[in-house]
Amino acid sequence: MEKLRILILSSSTGGGHDMRARSLRQWCDMHSPVGSVVATQHQVLEESSILYRFGVGIYNWIQRRWPFLHHLYFNCLELFHVSAKPWLILGKARFVKLLEQTQPNIIVSVHAHTNHAFRVIAQETLPRVRFVTYCGEMTGGYGFSRHWTDPGADAFIGATPEICQAAIARKIPTEKVHYKGFLLHPDFYSKGESNEIKSKSLAKNLDLNLGLFTLLLSTGSNGAVNHIAFLKDLEKSGLQLQVIALCGNNSAAKSAIDKLSKGFRFLTVRALGQQNDMRSLMDLSDAIVARPGTGTTSESILAGCPIIFNTLGGIMPQECITIRYIRAQGIEAPLIRRSSDLSEHLKTLIESKVYRKRASLKFDYLRPDTEPSQIVAFLRELAFV
Repeated sequence: MEKLRILILSSSTGGGHDMRARSLRQWCDMHSPVGSVVATQHQVLEESSILYRFGVGIYNWIQRRWPFLHHLYFNCLELFHVSAKPWLILGKARFVKLLEQTQPNIIVSVHAHTNHAFRVIAQETLPRVRFVTYCGEMTGGYGFSRHWTDPGADAFIGATPEICQAAIARKIPTEKVHYKGFLLHPDFYSKGESNEIKSKSLAKNLDLNLGLFTLLLSTGSNGAVNHIAFLKDLEKSGLQLQVIALCGNNSAAKSAIDKLSKGFRFLTVRALGQQNDMRSLMDLSDAIVARPGTGTTSESILAGCPIIFNTLGGIMPQECITIRYIRAQGIEAPLIRRSSDLSEHLKTLIESKVYRKRASLKFDYLRPDTEPSQIVAFLRELAFV
């Protein structure tokens, strides 16, 4: 079998792009004979130029501090398409060197700003290379960046039928557009007893009561959290529940939560650092609070875990897409605009197991009928056609 060499272009704006890049590598390893695939992930923006790296940092700072400001950031980038032409790209020589070193036969872009000019440079350097865009967004409209749609790419893979239709509306040839579902960690596609065993084991390790309502406070890889404000208001409400507070790499947030929760009467709180088993955490939880990003929302759909959207500080353009998609499916995912809103939204969930079950089934209903092994098979076929 000819070796498949995949170069995955990503960037750490938020955490969803890198999560999808890691997931693709994991599925390649799972569904290919040993040694038949070499998948390399490259942070192409950060590694190309200091200016791009600074832009990524600004993006993540805004996400943590003032999400609403992203409307200005987003629309400036939509107006000035800095990755439209090869001569506009900074650090082109570094990218060419990477291509010559890795010699990929297929390139997969999982980021809006790693298409167009990067694709042209790749095809000029390696004339036989195939270029594919994987888009994890959920639907079109405001927030769906024009940088995603590159008619010159060999294929556009979409996470939902709706985003595929949006790509076609943006002049991507219909024959190049392929619906393949969510690109997530293999754990989210597993079913059966093993998931229940893992979640019970996790509950035991965290010393949690399986009979008590459990809320998961999520965070992105950049540590964008409002946990302290949420926990204070939940304790004040007098609701009896367990809270798992994910802090990612934000050790200061974890320490502050540990210190704060020692004085709580009603809440049982477990503050955790970086976690790799999100599926078990969602299986253990009755609901999750998270920013309306596509990554965590996709995970909650596959896990059947109802999501409450944290919109403190405003809603980013990219998050508008997620909310629009969920609402279009007839699911009323609550929006938390003030930390005190959370306890109000939780009351019905906590008081009614029937309501919780119904909410979980609605999310499970959105589960795609595809899995990422089909993406791996598609890439292999495209590379060697």
